Amino acid sequence: MSQEPFEDRMAILVSRYATPLAIALVSMGIILAQPQGGTRDIVIGLLFWGIFFNHFILSFIKRDGPGCWFIKLRLLVNLATNTLMVYFLGSHWPPIWLLLALTPIATAIYSSKARTMLAAGAVSAILLVLHALRGPHSAMGWGTEAAQAAFIVLLSLLINELSVHARAHEHSATGPVLQK
Repeated sequence: MSQEPFEDRMAILVSRYATPLAIALVSMGIILAQPQGGTRDIVIGLLFWGIFFNHFILSFIKRDGPGCWFIKLRLLVNLATNTLMVYFLGSHWPPIWLLLALTPIATAIYSSKARTMLAAGAVSAILLVLHALRGPHSAMGWGTEAAQAAFIVLLSLLINELSVHARAHEHSATGPVLQK
């Protein structure tokens, strides 16, 4: 069993899987959808910002340990960056909405059920607002967005419950685990 604290291992896992997924989604959106001009430049800039930020912030999370404010900063900055990428790429590359699922999934790993539900609800609302801003609106479009929002909420809650069980297992195997 690793000597690193459980929360540090979770932060590393989020980075190991969420960051490559985000990079792949955005890169495919740029390459396959080929947005033009300013949209392409903004999305490329946001992509490089996200790579830099996530690489840089992980060292602070490891240094300061569980419950540090860098985890919350990381979640908020990634949510803002991902929201902008979904806004700019959404009409060109439909799978980009998956970026928004990353924030509540990360919250589910680190935090309580209430915070997970709050993050998932907020992200679902953002997804619906972005759809409203994009238009045009059809029953099929709204149905798709509602299904995606439900997916975000339910998957986040599932992951949170699995994380709670993992924390409980860690607690029983190694002693008390710091809770948030």
